[in-house]
Amino acid sequence: MDAIADTAQAALDAARELRPAFRGDLVLPHDPDYDNARRVWNGCIDRRPALIARCRRTEDVVAALGAARARGLEIAVRGGGHSIAGLAVADKAVTIDLSGMGGVRVDPGTRRASVQAGSLLASVDRETQRHGLAVTSGFVSHTGVAGLTLGGGFGWMARKHGLACDNLRSAEVVLADGTVATAGETRDRDLLWGLRGAGSNFGVTTSFEFELHPVGPMVATGTACYALDDGAKVLRALRELADDAGDETTWAASVWDADQDAPLPAESHGKPVVTLTFVHVGDVDEGLRLGRRLRAVASPLAETVGPVTYLDLQCGNDGAWRHGVRRYWKSHYLWDLPDAAIEAFLARGNSAGKGNSPITGSLQTRGGAISRVGEQATAVGHRGAKFEFLTASNWTDAGEDDTRRGLIRTYADAMAPYSRGVYVNNLGTEGEDRVRAAYGEEKFTRLVSLKRRYDPENVFHLNQNIRP
Repeated sequence: MDAIADTAQAALDAARELRPAFRGDLVLPHDPDYDNARRVWNGCIDRRPALIARCRRTEDVVAALGAARARGLEIAVRGGGHSIAGLAVADKAVTIDLSGMGGVRVDPGTRRASVQAGSLLASVDRETQRHGLAVTSGFVSHTGVAGLTLGGGFGWMARKHGLACDNLRSAEVVLADGTVATAGETRDRDLLWGLRGAGSNFGVTTSFEFELHPVGPMVATGTACYALDDGAKVLRALRELADDAGDETTWAASVWDADQDAPLPAESHGKPVVTLTFVHVGDVDEGLRLGRRLRAVASPLAETVGPVTYLDLQCGNDGAWRHGVRRYWKSHYLWDLPDAAIEAFLARGNSAGKGNSPITGSLQTRGGAISRVGEQATAVGHRGAKFEFLTASNWTDAGEDDTRRGLIRTYADAMAPYSRGVYVNNLGTEGEDRVRAAYGEEKFTRLVSLKRRYDPENVFHLNQNIRP
């Protein structure tokens, strides 16, 4: 009890020190907005920070960091709050909340964008598309730019133009000692290397400069749904499509149970189905012709192929991945897709065929421009992986937590023999061995050295941590 009281007093003292010059908002547990301020995307996360410092400028970040460190308070950093592990908030910690720093400035002449760290993907896409440009981002528009980029940043443009972090040209970072560094190609290059894939470990990144690329306004996409009996055909086709795909095309497959609202024949509702999807970010007519590949795989239960705006594409998953729902997932990289892996994928931990299974599985193609960047050129690991596997579930009743998580782990374990490595942005709370697996030993050793240089006291450890 004394420790709780001491933490509360330390947070109160920090807030009093900060208030005279702090431009943002300081939220304490007794404030009316506290419960709203501590909520993050994953509804499973219910943590109570000692203080939430909603920053509006870099100087606020420096001040909040200094006040927290002076009082021995732990520090969490929030951009979009979209981490599956809820890393943006921690009990009794100070959350440095960047959501009030959401400015986006685009220079169409140089094809560069300056983006503050509290920006969401939607605002970046909106501003860049005014000029027919974009940078690789994720698949859900209410994701934060900062967390996505600092962990790599995979999206529909990645096979054509590389990961988000590959397009990062410079970044402003508040380091553990309170100094402000600008990491770029000619200054603090080692820091920039670390920010491109392990960036949450080295400081609070407050702004990003991205290189932009022409795309849109229209792109082509298509999805077909198939009966589970055709699943093996679909997955073998995915294997071939991944080999044949140009850089402008990304393919994905999934297995899930069709609910009553799914646009499928009524006899398919409640049964496992398999989907095959493509997105083509190049010539629209060329992309639409890929629809023929969907029909060549097997006879679809339903099919949709057509042009969409790039902005609509980027928002297309927002409803399915909305805020406030309880969520859990696990992920692996696959370097090939043998028949045994296809069988395990379709089985979903031996739950397939029973119907009403609450978990889904997905496979998405990597490669293209991602794999042409040297493995040691950035902190991002496993550039040569061909697919990313993800199994996920969402629910609203806390009483289902153990069951859902157990099913996900069983499914992920069944896919593990065919995998090597993991995307750091898809890690939950899985321990140091999995963090190492995200980078590989050679790269992890370099990251430890970099951590010793920039954060020797491990101030920034409420993350996928690399200990110094």
